[in-house]
Amino acid sequence: MRVTFDSNTWEKIFDLIDCDWAPVRSAISGGRIAGFICEAAFRIEAIRKRERSAYFAEPAMDVRFPFSTVMIDGKPHLLLVSSGPNDESHPGLPEIQSNRLKNALAAGVRLMRGAAWMGLPSPSEIRDPALFAQTDDPGREQRQIDASARIEARGVGKAAFDAAGGWNAQSGGPHNEKAFAKACAEWADGELVASHIAYRHDILCTNDRARAAGVSIFDSENRKWLAAEFGVRFATLEELLALLTG
Repeated sequence: MRVTFDSNTWEKIFDLIDCDWAPVRSAISGGRIAGFICEAAFRIEAIRKRERSAYFAEPAMDVRFPFSTVMIDGKPHLLLVSSGPNDESHPGLPEIQSNRLKNALAAGVRLMRGAAWMGLPSPSEIRDPALFAQTDDPGREQRQIDASARIEARGVGKAAFDAAGGWNAQSGGPHNEKAFAKACAEWADGELVASHIAYRHDILCTNDRARAAGVSIFDSENRKWLAAEFGVRFATLEELLALLTG
């Protein structure tokens, strides 16, 4: 059983002092469940809420100009031009989250790719390609692109981030900061769902019911749409535990 985990579930599972979810941890480490986390959680949601407006004020790009020299495998290489996210600008994961991620990876959980946002840095904890799920499915990337576009067309996922100011958002009053922080979380949720669809996993495990979020990829109408259009099967952590324990 291949299960995609939202942050509000995998972080509970891999808080090792929380005994309630020990059977789920055992199912993952024992191979009964293949567990997956979307990298978007670390590229977007890991930024502290009060810092998001400033952090996302513009894409964080690393541009190498013509004829710059870089070291690859210990040897100098001359590049004409290259660009990508400036990973060094990521502030790093909070210590508690970083420790839980280490526990998850040690148990065999693997990361899923999100969309290839050029200006969205990754923290050091997830830069090793070996941490990502390996697949030879040639259609995975296109499915992800298509699912993301359809999610955005419904006004959720990254569309919420764009509507809140996107890369041009400016720090404002407490209400603006709160709204923008929620929009970033909604973007990450959209990335999670698109990745789940693209990788064709069996269950999306989330405790997010979007009861206080307004329009969201996890609200009841969008859940119905995802189930009908893509066959997404949702389960809360409690429901997943019940499934495992009979």
